[in-house]
Amino acid sequence: MRVLTKTSLYYLLVSVVVFLVGGTSFYWIMQREIYDEVDDQLFTDKENIIEFIRQHNRLPSVTSGISEAIIVKEARQVTPTLEELADTLIYSSYDEEYVYFRRLTFTTYQNGKPYEYTILKSLTDFEDLFESTMLAMGWIFLLLLIGLVLINYYINKTIWQPFYDILSKIKRYSLSKYTPLQLKPTSTKEFQELREVLLVMTDKIYRDYLNLKEFTENASHEIQTPLAIVNNKLELFMQAENLSPQQARMLEEMYTPLNRLGRLNKALILLTRIENQEFAEQENLPLHLLVEEQLEQLQEMINMHGIATITKALEPVYINVNRGLAEILISNLLVNAIRHNQAGGSIDLSLNGERLCIKNTGEARAASTEQYFTRFKSGSNVADSLGIGLALVKKICELYTLKPSYEYADGQHMLCINFRSNQA
Repeated sequence: MRVLTKTSLYYLLVSVVVFLVGGTSFYWIMQREIYDEVDDQLFTDKENIIEFIRQHNRLPSVTSGISEAIIVKEARQVTPTLEELADTLIYSSYDEEYVYFRRLTFTTYQNGKPYEYTILKSLTDFEDLFESTMLAMGWIFLLLLIGLVLINYYINKTIWQPFYDILSKIKRYSLSKYTPLQLKPTSTKEFQELREVLLVMTDKIYRDYLNLKEFTENASHEIQTPLAIVNNKLELFMQAENLSPQQARMLEEMYTPLNRLGRLNKALILLTRIENQEFAEQENLPLHLLVEEQLEQLQEMINMHGIATITKALEPVYINVNRGLAEILISNLLVNAIRHNQAGGSIDLSLNGERLCIKNTGEARAASTEQYFTRFKSGSNVADSLGIGLALVKKICELYTLKPSYEYADGQHMLCINFRSNQA
């Protein structure tokens, strides 16, 4: 829910509460004022009647109308009503309904004889006034609600527009495109401060990204060159004819970690490039043919590890990925299944419209399922394993919104890549 919508709901809630409390309070105050006014008129009429009797020594004329009436009758000697205020309902033939009246009953004497006066005043006019006032308050609340909606619409389209523009450009911003963030200036102070902070922050991130990219490229070049030189020298030295067995063993012990270091350097650089999203090119690849190609290239490795059986169930599947990364993904999965297999073991490949699964025989890993795709985590003691192959697999899957999974059951490892959301 947007902040303006939340704010509007809070305003509306407060307005409803204020109108309910205010309307109730207004009703009681107005009712009390109406009754006080009517009671004052009733007591004034009473004083006038008593004064008329005192001056003229006779009863005044009895009046009767739609809105008020004076009724007089002889009072009972036993229990004369001295003074009583009350509400009553009287049927009005004019309105054809019962009408609220305020009644004042009192007893006065004329020539020593008690008479009971009842003065009635209609409350209809005051009730009509109250209804009109409440109706006016209802219209005011409706106008306030409409005005609130219109004001929020105007604020959303004008005042908050720079914020939405900033948000939209941040969502589309990409470091790999080598373009700084372009934000329009605004007259709103808070949004202008946000703009300035984002410009400074993205500019620093952009410069740090360029520095890291340059460092990665320099490290790749500077490390690979001496490694290649040392590797070539060692190969030449190992081919010498006058080496003793001890020297040959020492050279081999140096060559193996050096070669591993070179491969590790390339893998780490590749990880960095994937994290920086430098592989923008994509194409519609036939994944089933790519698996076949990688299997053919790794056939020598399969034979070296003594894997007896390879079964395939490959359906035609096409996905939109970068070819180089797709080859690395398939190659790492197959190499992992070969290296962590056993002599006379098997590899089972299945590919359909939902996922690619590779099963291989082998011992259970020491690493947990959560650690299986973690960098430099390995559950076996394979000498030439970098512990980074499946980390590359995970990074490539994250790049293309694929979902890798792993499980071990019945003496078999099963690695699956769910790519249903990335199908062509």
